[in-house]
Amino acid sequence: MHVESLALKYYRVADAVSQAPQDRGALDTVASGTELASFQAELKDWARHGWRQTGETEVVEVVVQRLDLELADDEVPTAEVDVCYDVAATDVVDTDGATQVAAGRADRGWERLTITNAMFDENPVDGWRVADRETLEQEPCTGQ
Repeated sequence: MHVESLALKYYRVADAVSQAPQDRGALDTVASGTELASFQAELKDWARHGWRQTGETEVVEVVVQRLDLELADDEVPTAEVDVCYDVAATDVVDTDGATQVAAGRADRGWERLTITNAMFDENPVDGWRVADRETLEQEPCTGQ
């Protein structure tokens, strides 16, 4: 799998589980480690409050920053991918349909996904997972 494809799949799965936060099982197909634990905890909190996402995130741009397959014995293959996303068509609502999104939320932003494959020897194609996600402080992309 190309890391760009995994980044796109990550956002599709993230949208799906955010729309039904009580069903978080699909997350482990695209996330692992810190990202999986953090996202599951956030969605568990959403489910407790009766919140869910509406709409879908648009991935505007994907830029591979680093792909490292040549590693020492105790390291795993790693990629860093910057993603510009647009959430203008999404909302987070409670059971009454009231928005839970902070006023003034930016519609576009950048995140850096750290994608790893701890199973590379056995599964070099499908073992890639987002292990960490961080918000980047930079100007949003302009898109097309």
